Amino acid sequence: MSVLYNIPYSRSRITPVMPNNVPMDPRSFSLRASSLRQQTELTQRVNQIQYTSSNPALSYIYSLAATDTTGGQANAKYTLERLSRYIIGDSFQLIDWGMLFSDPARLIETVKAFLIQRARQKAKMKSQHFSEKLPLKNLQVKPLLNALLTVSKYLQSEKTLSLAEVILFEEHLSRFNLNEDKKITLEQGWLQPIEPQFYRFELSTQSRVMLEAFSCFCIRSCVERFDWITLLYAPVLQSTMQSFLTDRIENTFGDQKKSYAPATADNLLRMLRGVAQHAWLAELISVETLERIKAIKLPRGSRQSSGRYLSYQELDHISALTLEQKNEAKALRDNTIFWLMYEAGLRRAEVVSLNIYDIDMDRCQLRVVGKGNKERYVPFSINSDLYSAMQQWLVVRQQNSQMDKPALFCTINRYQALTHQRLTTQTLNDLCKGLNKKGFNRVVSPHDFRHSVATNLLRSGFDLLLVSKFMGHSSITTTQRYDRRTDDDLKGVIPAR
Repeated sequence: MSVLYNIPYSRSRITPVMPNNVPMDPRSFSLRASSLRQQTELTQRVNQIQYTSSNPALSYIYSLAATDTTGGQANAKYTLERLSRYIIGDSFQLIDWGMLFSDPARLIETVKAFLIQRARQKAKMKSQHFSEKLPLKNLQVKPLLNALLTVSKYLQSEKTLSLAEVILFEEHLSRFNLNEDKKITLEQGWLQPIEPQFYRFELSTQSRVMLEAFSCFCIRSCVERFDWITLLYAPVLQSTMQSFLTDRIENTFGDQKKSYAPATADNLLRMLRGVAQHAWLAELISVETLERIKAIKLPRGSRQSSGRYLSYQELDHISALTLEQKNEAKALRDNTIFWLMYEAGLRRAEVVSLNIYDIDMDRCQLRVVGKGNKERYVPFSINSDLYSAMQQWLVVRQQNSQMDKPALFCTINRYQALTHQRLTTQTLNDLCKGLNKKGFNRVVSPHDFRHSVATNLLRSGFDLLLVSKFMGHSSITTTQRYDRRTDDDLKGVIPAR
């Protein structure tokens, strides 16, 4: 889909340009570098700042806390990327695939540069150090290679590529090894886009996603290429939002449609208001335009939280199943993680970010840095299951005190030896999925544990403000959504005379 806007606008518009193409005036900054390399790096940083400030969406995304959980940069970038791609169309339709496949070695080099940059970005989002010595994992390499193979065969059927060229590309593909050389030889946006094509690639969902991401690496992301100023006009913004949300509705039964969740619309509108705010700060729109955008109202509504409540009896069952593992060290680690999420109510990212010095067993408290880089201290009881599980795990952890990494939870190999690699949020997802295979009768997610501790505290009679502080919420409205008390709890709520 492609939407063209023709909106009269009195202010002069600033057209974003790539940092590498910005002609720099040496008088624009007074910092001096002692070497040519430092001068180049300094110029690139200044160019990046100028480029980001000219794109209000990028400016808004970078203003948020860097986190791999929803609500941070990752979520904003994902949501705004989908919206801009919905308006300007798929990026892989703007790639000259015939030119790329004519030089298979260059194409493979581009694939490596894309995947390495993807790994660097993931490490940055998780506040982890990217090391060229460690193997690259969870980058969806196979779906991307399958997508490129499908594209080559499509081009052959369209007579754009010859059979010999396709065979040559397959030979390069068979020798593909990402871990051989981890130096980035190409930067994002190295390729100029062409006029929109009408490629019809039959791809799986994963392959299509990876092909789009690869195309964005070549010609820059949709967020960067989209002219946000044309969208930041209240009537256009409102109608575009409605069209975007409506077109993403899934058909359920015949002509009946499933309405989008109000939280989805609220989240999108909040982000677009943030983009408008940064456009106003950069003097790209007037304050009147900003106020009109802020005045946009959405239909009210709410949905029940998807979180599932877990009782203490169910946690005892989970704990028993976890401790039955043959790998004793892994069993004690996983058991501690489950009790930590259940009794301390930690988020996934908070669990994997814990360091060994964040645990104070004498005072029975945890130091947690949560969303928005906010620090809080979470207490626990000396008589709790969490204290017992933590005590057992720390014995195992301290036996490996020679480890130079401070991570409280790390990966464990088949020989029950602790490694230097910190756990990831995906590991916690996998632990929860594995419970069902071990015999637990329900499918649970890491966030179900957090919902459950909020419900337990409210059932125990603690007031909402205190529970909100314990959970690390910035608003009690968020805590209310975590309440999983059922209709049975309401039976005793009867007004007295």
